[in-house]
Amino acid sequence: MDSYESSESRFAEIRAAREQRRAQRRPPSAGPDKYRDSYDTPPYDNFPMEDVEGAPKGSLVRVVITQAVVCALLLGALFGASKAMPNTYRQLRTAYTLVMKTDMTVKEVWAAAKAAFASLKEDIYVLAPYREEETPTEAPTKGAAIESSGGIDIALEYANQSCSVAPIATTAKPFRPLEAGVLSSAFGYRIHPISGEEGVHTGMDVAAPEGEPISAAFYGTVLETGENRGYGKYVLLEHAGGLQTFYAHCSEIAVGEGVVLRPGDVLGLVGSTGNSTGPHLHFEVRLHGLRCDPAPLFGNAMYPPKEGEA
Repeated sequence: MDSYESSESRFAEIRAAREQRRAQRRPPSAGPDKYRDSYDTPPYDNFPMEDVEGAPKGSLVRVVITQAVVCALLLGALFGASKAMPNTYRQLRTAYTLVMKTDMTVKEVWAAAKAAFASLKEDIYVLAPYREEETPTEAPTKGAAIESSGGIDIALEYANQSCSVAPIATTAKPFRPLEAGVLSSAFGYRIHPISGEEGVHTGMDVAAPEGEPISAAFYGTVLETGENRGYGKYVLLEHAGGLQTFYAHCSEIAVGEGVVLRPGDVLGLVGSTGNSTGPHLHFEVRLHGLRCDPAPLFGNAMYPPKEGEA
C-alpha cells in the first residue's frame, strides 16, 4: 500500500510540474487549459496544438518560390553549359547517365562524381565551338577562292609506297572539316600549282575564306601540331584503328598536343601558311601510314569541284 501511495505521489508531482511548464508557455490571454490530463487521454493528446508555435504566415509560399528560383537557376546553368561548353556538358551527361543506369552505393556515386570533375580539371576536353552536322543537298561555296591550293606532292615513282587508291570506310560517320568550300585539288595525280611538276597529291584541298573554322573529322587525340615550309601550320589527329587525319595551311591552331577532340570540335582556322596559292585547307586521311583518298569517306559530293572539273 505504501508503495502504491508513493507511486501516486510521484505521478502527481510529475503532472504538477508538467502543468506548471505548460502554464508558463501559454500566453496570459489564452484562458484556461481545456486539455486536462486524464488517465484516458493518450500521451500525444497531452501536448495541445496551442503549445506549439505555428509556422510564420507565408513561409510555405517563400519555400516554394525559393525552390522554383533555385531550379530555374540550375536549368539556366545547364542550358548555358550546353551552349558555351558542349563537350564538357556531354561528358557530364554521359557520366550522369552511367551512374543512373548502374546499381551503385552512395560511396561509389561520390567516387564517380569526383572522377568526372577531376577529368575536367585536367583540361583534356577542348571548350571550343561545336557545329551540329547538317548534310546539305548541295554544299555552299561561301565565296571561296577556287584556285587556292598548294602543299607538298609525292613524286610519281614513290607514290605506290606511301599512297593507296583503295577506298576506305569507317564505322563512325565523319564530320566535314569545313562547313562549306570548293574542292580546288583532289587526291591523286596532278601538276603542282606552284612548282609545275608532276606528282601525287596526298589529300584534298578545299578552298574557303580565311578564318573559317576547321573541325575534327573524328573523335581522337592531337598527336602533333607544328609548322613547316610545305604545309604551314598543321594539326595531326590520331584516331582508333590506325587512322589519322591531317589538317594543314591553318592561319591559327586552337589546340595543343595531347588534347582530346570530339567530331565537330574546332581545331584551327583556314589560312594560307606554307606552300600555298591562297586560303584553303589541305585535308589528309592516313591509314597505318598510307595516304588514302578522303572523298569516299564523305561522299564524292562532299564539296563541289571548281568549274571545268568533274
